[in-house]
Parts: sequence; structure tokens; C-alpha cells
Amino acid sequence: MSADFPTVEIAVDGDDLLVTGEGISTDRRSRLFFKSVLGASPIADGWRCARRLGTVGSLVVRVNTFLESAGYAVVRGGVADREVQREIERRRSFLRTRGAAQAFKEGRAGVDVAAVKGQLDTFGWLPSRVLRPHQEQGVAHAISAGNAANFAVPGSGKTAVALAVATTHLASATIDLVVVIGPLSCFAPWERETDLALGERLPTYRVRGPALRRRALYGSVKSRSLLLLSYATAASDKTALIELCKTHDVMLIVDESHRIKRFRGGLWAPALIQIAKHARVRMILSGTPMPESGRDLYSQLNVLWPGGELTGPRDSFAARAETQFGTVLRDVSPFISRVGKDALGLRPYEVYRRDVPLLGTQAEIYELIFSRFRRRVEAASTWADKLDALRRARPIRLLQAASNPDLFNRHDMFYRLPRVQADNPTLMDRLATFGSHETPAKSEAALRLIAEIAEAREKVVCWSNFVGNLDDFSELVRRRLGVPCFQIDGRVPAGDEPTDDIGSGLRRNPEDVDTRERIIDRFLDEGGAAVLVTNPASCSESISLHRSCHNAIYLDRTYDCAQFLQSIDRIHRLGLAPDTVVRVYVLRATLNDEPTIDHLVDASLSGKETVMRELLEGAELRPMALSSDPADDAEGTSEDVGALLRYLLGEQDDTASSE
Repeated sequence: MSADFPTVEIAVDGDDLLVTGEGISTDRRSRLFFKSVLGASPIADGWRCARRLGTVGSLVVRVNTFLESAGYAVVRGGVADREVQREIERRRSFLRTRGAAQAFKEGRAGVDVAAVKGQLDTFGWLPSRVLRPHQEQGVAHAISAGNAANFAVPGSGKTAVALAVATTHLASATIDLVVVIGPLSCFAPWERETDLALGERLPTYRVRGPALRRRALYGSVKSRSLLLLSYATAASDKTALIELCKTHDVMLIVDESHRIKRFRGGLWAPALIQIAKHARVRMILSGTPMPESGRDLYSQLNVLWPGGELTGPRDSFAARAETQFGTVLRDVSPFISRVGKDALGLRPYEVYRRDVPLLGTQAEIYELIFSRFRRRVEAASTWADKLDALRRARPIRLLQAASNPDLFNRHDMFYRLPRVQADNPTLMDRLATFGSHETPAKSEAALRLIAEIAEAREKVVCWSNFVGNLDDFSELVRRRLGVPCFQIDGRVPAGDEPTDDIGSGLRRNPEDVDTRERIIDRFLDEGGAAVLVTNPASCSESISLHRSCHNAIYLDRTYDCAQFLQSIDRIHRLGLAPDTVVRVYVLRATLNDEPTIDHLVDASLSGKETVMRELLEGAELRPMALSSDPADDAEGTSEDVGALLRYLLGEQDDTASSE
């Protein structure tokens, strides 16, 4: 060895790593690394490094990487050498896979779609379940990339793509078991898609219930099966799932993967990353992978490649995502598939705005709330103080007044709004008696619309952001129209509990338990007209209503544009017949023929829509910059609050005018 490259030897001693060699204990940089970073103990001519987190193998690789980067010639033997060689081969494998994925993206090479179809047919893919061209490309990309992220837009059929990828791997014996981890709401779509595409060729099991029952299912599951787990179950059963990966060749699919976007801390993401290390093939699915920022990709990409090949260290990824996000996307793009909504070939939906005059007591209550807000902002001195006062007054209160004043008599847990308490006896008297003698104006207008839609024997979904309004409106529909009415909100369980027979395949709920998926099925299967009353917070991800519902009525909307567009996606998505007309009705309150806050919200959403559509539906992948707290997006940006302030002060511009 040259004198320029001092020799250092590393060896495994139980759970410790011994590092010895000339100068290794005195060199300043080495002392900083071993003592301060690793917490190693000094020994004669070197260091003893105790394993703390991770495996001895990962410690060997980390120390070896440091020593080589510091200019040492490293001598390894036994376990230490095997671990380093394994790491070298892992990195080479990643580079080979990356090259294949990049070649596919550039059109230079890739998987033959016809060959993939042949494998699907061999396994038993039903000819009635035809994949669309963009789905075929998604399957081919995932096979080329090995471990792939499908970030196609909501409503594009990502479940079918992932199922086809899994089937291709099953047909070629790359895997023998499929494990899907996602929100409870994804269970029914996976079961439905599997039944449509494969019939009984791929038995599907929900892993639910007590721990003992879940362990029994893991122990009895047979090859060529699909398991469905929630994030919470997967985190709780991490050790059992790792053992399952050791006894089977598992394809791990994480659905709605943005649910594990938490950058630091949490339980779900670390557990899934540990499980992913033992899976043969990995795939993640999300239509909105970056709801807040580029950092949202970190945990998701580490499920895809658990060695950190796509992200590097956490802090350096955060810095790159903040200042060089374009380079981050360029580096990870070979493994990501993204399809814009234009590729789905859907007929554009039609939007109808209906202005509804506020009358009687509701008009008086709206004026009283409006006056309270105006006095509050007028009392503040500077513009900044006025904005702050308006924020603290909770702008969403005006939306409640325009929608249903009876909401002031109730506590809203979602938006953290207490019952209104006021010194003004006039206001309190009007609030206390409102629900007993008056129907909200927009609810009356919605009832008239539903009657028209029901006459044509069509279904409609009615949206409101306030649970109290859902209760009141559902009762109105049943009492006044006699149309079958179904309601879903946060009080309805998202998933089910299995029966005692864990070997019976698909498990259903006990008959006395109503869940969101059961209610949706009953709504969609209703023979004629039917109404679903729900809120965006409870009926968004993994929910499809387009099978038989093509109308939507908005009793109210907030400033959250992403939530509004995602709610439309429930009825405007892949699978619609080409001639299907999807109609969206937006109700806006007016007062004395003048616009109300509903018009401000409408103007704001119209202004945000182009940008938000690009983020939600465009082929380009970008962060959406949403808040971590839904209430913040609901009450608007600084620009929205400024427009509301001008409205309160009588300075609104034409954007808030009635159309």
C-alpha cells in the first residue's frame, strides 16, 4: 500500500464493529466521526463501535463508506466483507434498474406491452377488463422500473394498473403474494377491481380484527392471495409482516401513499419502510403525492427504495426539496409514472351557478353576523390589524350564516367552532328559534333541484362542509321529497370488521354495522332516484360514485380549491361512458340582490382553479402547497381574507358581483 493510503482493518465482533489501524484514533476527522457521530469507544489503535440502530451490516457499510471517502485503504474479512459486497451489489442493482427505467422513459427500450398482455392472459385476466392505453403504459413502466410510483391523477384507474403489475409478477413467479396497505376506504375498490379482472383467481382477504385473528391469517395465507391492511394494522403487525416477507415473495403496494408523507416522526412511515426492506417488489400509489411540499416525497420514496437510494440522508433531501426541487424530480423521475386528466378522454363536466336570495330570519341573521364582523374590523387601526381581527373572528362563520344559521347553535368539531355565545339578545333569540320555523334558503333551492333530478330517475350527491347541515338536509329530503336518502360523515366508520371465518375469502361487515362503503353501495345500487348527502372530508380518497351518479349539488363551499376539485372527481373519473353528462350545481346566497361571501368564495375558487387543476390534473408533478390543517385552507389565503375585508368595508370589486 502507498503511504498516501494508510491501511485500516474492520472486523465484526458480536454486535460490535472493531476498527483498527495506524492513525485512526488520532486523526481529527476520524475522531469526530467515531466518537461524536457513532459514539464509539477508543481501544488500542482504533475504535469499538456498538450497534445502536439498524443492523451490524448497515454499520459496516456506513463505516466502510466513511473510511474510503477519508482516503483509507480498508481491509475487511468475514462478515464485514460480505456486508460490504452485498451493499456494492445492491447499489449496482439499483443503477441497473434505474438505467432500465430511464430507457423506458426515453423510449429507447422497455417492456413489450404485448408480452405483458400475454402474461395477464396466462394468469387468467378476464377479457372483459380491458386496460386503457395510459394504463398499459403504467403497467409497462412499473415492470421496467422494478419498484415504481404511480402518481397518475385521481380517477385514472391506478388500482387496475397496480393489480395488472402484480398479476404480471405472479404469472412470471417473481412474487407469490400481494400485500396492499392503505386507508380503509381503499379496501372495497381493491376487492371490486380484483373481482372484475381476475374473478376467483386471486382470493382477497381483509386483515382486520383482534391480533390473534390477524396472526392466524398470516400463518394460514396461501400463495397467490392478496391481503388488504390498514396503515394502523401494518404498523402494529410490523414484525409479523416482515416474517411473512421472509416466507413468501411479497409485492408490497402502498395505496394513497401521501398518507405516510410525514417527514419526521410518526409510526406508519418508519414501520412501512422496515417492511419494505423485506419485500420482493414495491409500488406506491397516489394522485396527490405532495399535498404540502416536496418533502412529502421523502417517506414515500423510502418505501419504494428503503436503502435511501432515491433520497439520500433526510436533512440533505429537505434542503434539496426546498432549493433545488427540479433536480430532485429529475433524479427520481425514472421511477415515477404520471398521467394527466387529459389522457382519460373524459367529456368536461358542466357547472351551473344558481343565485339564491336569503329571506326572512336567515337574511336578518346574516346581516347581524355581517355587522358584527364589520364592527370588529373597523375597530382595528391598521390594515394588518384589521386582517388579524378578521382571522380571529373566523371567516367560516359567514359561510355558516349563508348556509344554515342553525349551525351556530352547535359545536363543530372539525373546524373547532364552539356554539355562538353573544350578548346580543336579538341575535340569540333568532338563532334559538330558527330551525323550528324556517328552512335555509339554499336547502330549499337544493330540494327543488333534487325534485327535478329525481323526476328523471337520476342520482345526485349533495355536498356540505358542516356536519350539522348534513343532518338537517338529510331529514328535509326524507320528509319533503320521500326520495331514498343516504348520509356519510365522519361519524360513519370507514371500514369493517371481519366475520369469525378468517379463511372464507372476502369478509363482510356484520349486518348490524353500517360503514361508508356499505352506504355507498346501497346508494349506487338503488334502482331509481337517490340522494347521497356528505362532506368532502369524509368522502374523498378511494371513493367512486360515477357508476350511477352524475349530478352534484353544493350547498356550500369553502376556500379550499383542492377539496372542491377532488369532490368533483368522485363523479367525473375513468369509466364514464363517452356520452355521459356530468352536472355540477353551485348554490350562492344573495342578500337584497347583492353578493354574499358565497360569491367571494366562488371568485376565489375560479381564480385558483387553473393553477390547482395543473397541480391536481396536469402531467407535471409539483407540490400543491396545501396547509397541514384543513381549517386553514377552508378559511382562505391572505388574498382571500383581504378580499373578504374589502367586502366587509364596502370596497369589494367586480369579482364578487352576482353573475
